Formats: sequence, C-alpha cells, structure tokens
Amino acid sequence: MSQTRFDEDELTLVAAYAARTREETIDILKGTLDVLEDTKEDVSDEEMILLLSSTIEKLQQVEDDYFYSLDLREYLNNIKEDDDEN
Repeated sequence: MSQTRFDEDELTLVAAYAARTREETIDILKGTLDVLEDTKEDVSDEEMILLLSSTIEKLQQVEDDYFYSLDLREYLNNIKEDDDEN
C-alpha cells in the first residue's frame, strides 16, 4: 500500500483546522465543507471545496499514527506569515 501524500495546501488546511484527533479534524473539515457548499459564491469557493474534499478523503485513508506524526507547525507559521502580510 502506498503512503498517502498531502500537498502543501492540504497540510496548511489540516494545520488550520487540526483538532485533538484525526476523526475530530475530519468532522470539523466536513462541517466547513457543508457550510461552504451551501454558501458558495464564486470560483475561489469551488476551489476551496475541492481542496477540502481531497483533504478529507486523504485524512480518512491514513492511520492515526500517521496523522499524529505530521509536523504541522511549519504550516501554521505559513498561515501567520500570510496574515502578517495583509
């Protein structure tokens, strides 16, 4: 079985919404996806829906040990740096 690989955008999304467990993180992302699907207004919303969907799918495929091994600090730093630039 090949290792599931997350791209940088997916890891940034996981970092932003990470909860205590993989399942809780999946639930939060699903809730976010539901809201976005109900309120989407433009192409950027559609892109986020696709990103959320692929991230949820990958999180459902990985084991908890793999989820806990992800070092998300770098991606949280990227979010902070983006906020500082705006």
